[in-house]
Amino acid sequence: MTITKSKKARSDELWGTLFAGIPVLGLIIFTYIPLLMAVIMSFMEVPGLTLRGAKFFPLKQIFTNYVTVIKDQYFWKSILNNIILMIGLPISIVLSIAIAELLTKGLRGTRFFKVLLFVPYVCSVTATTFMWNWLLNYDHGVVNSILGKNINWFGPDLFIWSVMIMTVWATCGYRILLFTAAMTNVNSSLKEAAAVDGANKLQIFGHVTLPSITPTIFYILVMGTIGVLQEFTRIQVLDPTGAKCSTVVFYVYKKMLVGTPEAGVGCAASIILALLVALLTKLHFTISKKWVSYDAS
Repeated sequence: MTITKSKKARSDELWGTLFAGIPVLGLIIFTYIPLLMAVIMSFMEVPGLTLRGAKFFPLKQIFTNYVTVIKDQYFWKSILNNIILMIGLPISIVLSIAIAELLTKGLRGTRFFKVLLFVPYVCSVTATTFMWNWLLNYDHGVVNSILGKNINWFGPDLFIWSVMIMTVWATCGYRILLFTAAMTNVNSSLKEAAAVDGANKLQIFGHVTLPSITPTIFYILVMGTIGVLQEFTRIQVLDPTGAKCSTVVFYVYKKMLVGTPEAGVGCAASIILALLVALLTKLHFTISKKWVSYDAS
């Protein structure tokens, strides 16, 4: 017996396919096609940002752009800066867990502080960077005025550490909300059982709460690592030339400037960055099998 679809059912399928295809089309146009172009351009000598006038290197020299990137000390210095900025990630995670633990105690004003802590995350990165530039200004900054000193927070020596402080401040709010939600869902019977067995609050947190929120920690660790490797906006606003602190994305940005004859090198650097992100993500997933618990409840 053949079942024929009604006209309304066919219409619903058509509209459903249409609306589902819109984000897929956007993904293809704005992600996959540029990615494919970057891969192609990484094997070419590109005089600008388009393929006009570009030509492939000879087969024996096809990896010329990649060799150029690997031999560039400025690129490795950018990698080192990303690694230094990554120090702020565990600091942010520990701080967020501590604050989230306090927010789950049901103290007065908890909702107000949740909103207050989340505000930096929803604010414009450029706007908050200018705010920090005002706070840490060498001549008339608020922080230097309070300390009674003229510390050059955005000088060559302290620049990267100031950016790290800004990043921790900006990302903590979102992570606090995630940890608060995770802690709220921890099985209360496990805590009660631990308390009956004589465990104190610190032991309950270490043996019950912490294992239960390891999936959230893992998610934040992976996404945070990717975010640090993509750090660019704050540095570009404070140091447009990248002389004080250049990250990998800033390196790509400088190579891809309009009119530069090194667009192919920039594409090669972006592919190397993508491979590095994939490698670290895979490493996180492999190591997570030893410490992330999905059945702690």
